[in-house]
Amino acid sequence: MPSPVSADHPAAQPPGRGSVEALIRQTRRLKGDVDAVRRDSRGDGADPEERWQRALYDLALRQLNDIDAHLAQLRDGPPPGPARPAPPPAAPDGSLLARVGSAEWNLLTDRATWSAELYRILGLDPAGPALTLDELPGLVLPEDRPKLTEMVTACLVDAKPIDDEFRVVRPDGTVRTVHMMGEPVLGADGGTTSMWAVLRDVSELRRSQRTLSETRDSLHRHRRRERSGHRGAAGPQGAVPPPWHG
Repeated sequence: MPSPVSADHPAAQPPGRGSVEALIRQTRRLKGDVDAVRRDSRGDGADPEERWQRALYDLALRQLNDIDAHLAQLRDGPPPGPARPAPPPAAPDGSLLARVGSAEWNLLTDRATWSAELYRILGLDPAGPALTLDELPGLVLPEDRPKLTEMVTACLVDAKPIDDEFRVVRPDGTVRTVHMMGEPVLGADGGTTSMWAVLRDVSELRRSQRTLSETRDSLHRHRRRERSGHRGAAGPQGAVPPPWHG
């Protein structure tokens, strides 16, 4: 995949291997610390505050796992592969390999090139052709299609980067949330010649965030009930009788 920069602006040099290794070590230490605190604070789950804390720890660990895997990819570099991906072996459920893919859409040749991982994310046969930008909305939920159209148009016409998400319906009927980051590739005349993108399946992450939101709401309701109960118990004792009472 070509570098997402114009001909007049060369790409910045990638970070050194040693600096990426240091980031990986820091991330893994932080993962260990968060996991240790999570284990120490685990209760029976009856308390709403405990459920909220557990959901927050789980979300933090999921994000740290993704950061760790992304940094490992950055250290190891892009995997070699044919221009037309061959049918890959099944990836473990929840692995980063099955959740991050890349694509390039060439506007001059109207040809799309996808990584094997993107086929996995969208549930498509890797032996089939990659979808063009005109065909891609056919996989997207109808209510999210205007958002995708706006994102792609702004990228191709106004050279704006893409950083947003939408939902797709895979052939088996399952709905996945996909986060898309991409940029236009500009030619020597400043016109857009192609668009590249990295697409990530964030369905599990969004599910963890919803769980966190639900446990937080449950904790707030529990605390409101507690405060209401305390006010109800203290109210009659501290109430001032009306002037006509005696």
